[in-house]
Amino acid sequence: MKWLQNFLKSDHRLGFRVVKTGIAVTLCVVLSTFFKLDQPFFMVIAAVMTMGKSIDASIKSGRNKIIGVVIGAVIGYGLVSVSPANAGLCGVGIILTLYLCHFFRLDGAATLSSFVFTAIMFQLGTPLIGAINCFIGIVVAIVVNLVMMPPNYAEEIKKSYDQLCAMIEESMGNAAEIQQIDIGAVEAGIQKLNYNVRMYIAQAKFLRWNDDEVFKISCKISTYKMILDELRAIEVMELTEDALKPGSELFTVYHYHMNRMQRLLEHVRKP
Repeated sequence: MKWLQNFLKSDHRLGFRVVKTGIAVTLCVVLSTFFKLDQPFFMVIAAVMTMGKSIDASIKSGRNKIIGVVIGAVIGYGLVSVSPANAGLCGVGIILTLYLCHFFRLDGAATLSSFVFTAIMFQLGTPLIGAINCFIGIVVAIVVNLVMMPPNYAEEIKKSYDQLCAMIEESMGNAAEIQQIDIGAVEAGIQKLNYNVRMYIAQAKFLRWNDDEVFKISCKISTYKMILDELRAIEVMELTEDALKPGSELFTVYHYHMNRMQRLLEHVRKP
């Protein structure tokens, strides 16, 4: 079972987004069966395409896709009445569909909109029912993402911030003892914290309840970047105990960077 434990801890583990997508698909099929709705594949495809990494991403994606479905359905219904499955009209319709999705800045909606248009052009079921099923699938994906295991970016920010603080102090300690500094780990820690802050800010207002604390942490990121620059400056020095003789140029430069890091660290520790 060791291979399973390693798999679950690795980057290939089953993510919550994948699980929630499967649950959304199951609910779509159940709803389709219970209410005796035709063309459940429209519902399933819409749910899969809508499920996002965050709640806010799903809401924005869902809104765009609903508009995209309307665009694809209107263009498809208009052209299928002229000549169903006509090669030239299919090309023209796809161009119009993609252009309108781009024109209205419907990020992520072009694929589903094109799918709806194509399905209507080839008469894969009733246009109205297909559009309604797409709408239901989009709503199901949003609800599942909202209700089940919602991502807590505020908690992730606190966790990544504590980890970064520990890495910074360890790296400064290594620099003081003239030991190897893990610059990559510090840089990755800053990037992770920065990413979590961006994801938190990207959420809708009603999903954010730690604005003050997150703001204080985000203001410290630039200071940690300056500390990282000082660590990089020390890393490139060829430091040895013999080389750091008092009064030497290397000694002066080394202590300049160390003192600057200490001042920056004292500044970032202020409440």
